[in-house]
Order: sequence, then C-alpha cells, then structure tokens
Amino acid sequence: MNPKDIHLFLIRIYIGIDFSHHFAEKFGLLGPQAFDNVVAYFHSVGFPTVFVIIAGLCEFAAFIGFTFGLFTRVAAVGAALYLVVSLFSGHHEQFGFTWANPGGGWEYPALWAFVCLSYVLTGGGRWSVDAWLRKRLPGHARLLSV
Repeated sequence: MNPKDIHLFLIRIYIGIDFSHHFAEKFGLLGPQAFDNVVAYFHSVGFPTVFVIIAGLCEFAAFIGFTFGLFTRVAAVGAALYLVVSLFSGHHEQFGFTWANPGGGWEYPALWAFVCLSYVLTGGGRWSVDAWLRKRLPGHARLLSV
C-alpha cells in the first residue's frame, strides 16, 4: 500500500460522492422543492428544464465513474468538460471564489475541473473497477477499462 494509491483512492471517492448530491437534486431525489429550485436557477440563466436532466445525467455518470473507478479516464474528461461548461453557462466567470460571493464564483468549479483532469493521467488507481478489469480481461478487451 503506497501513499500514491491511497491519495488517488481518497480523492477519487470524494469527487464521486460530491457529485451524488448534485445529481440527486436534479433528479428530484431530494424532494420537489430542491428540484424546483434547480429548475428556477436554470431558467434564470436561460436554459430549459430538459437541461436540468442532462446536467443530472452528466453528474450521475461522474458519480459512477469516480466512486467506483469505472472508466475513470472517460469520467474525468466528461466531468471536467461539464464543470467548465457549468462555469461559463452559469455565469460564474464574473465572480471570484464561490463562497465569497453571492451567486457563486469561477475558481471553485475551475479547481475541480483540474482535479478531475488529473485522473486522465493516472486512471482510477489500484483500488478501482478499472484495475480489477485490467487484471481479468484478455488483452484486446482491456481497452474497456481505459
């Protein structure tokens, strides 16, 4: 057990779990009021309700990819792109840190986009479904575990 494996595992799990609340709210799993608030926010920045579901699907895919380390590199690219799109489409770019400004900020989503992108280089690590698949699949099928 080396420190790099522990680091990759802990950060990857945190990222996945962090996405869980976001997709749950967009799928109405946190109650109708939470869903209505998200829909109202999306409408306020010019997006129709269907974009709430699309955003929730992106967040769900990131949740699965990071929490389980399944197709981690693909999930990392998708999550980073999603975060960059949300940064600009949610009008966060005009503010600084999220917690210091009403309405949010750009540095926090940008930080998480870069953290997600780091998993493109490393993959899911030793304790991931990807690693498990690499050990068990024949050579040509290992591409599935990216």
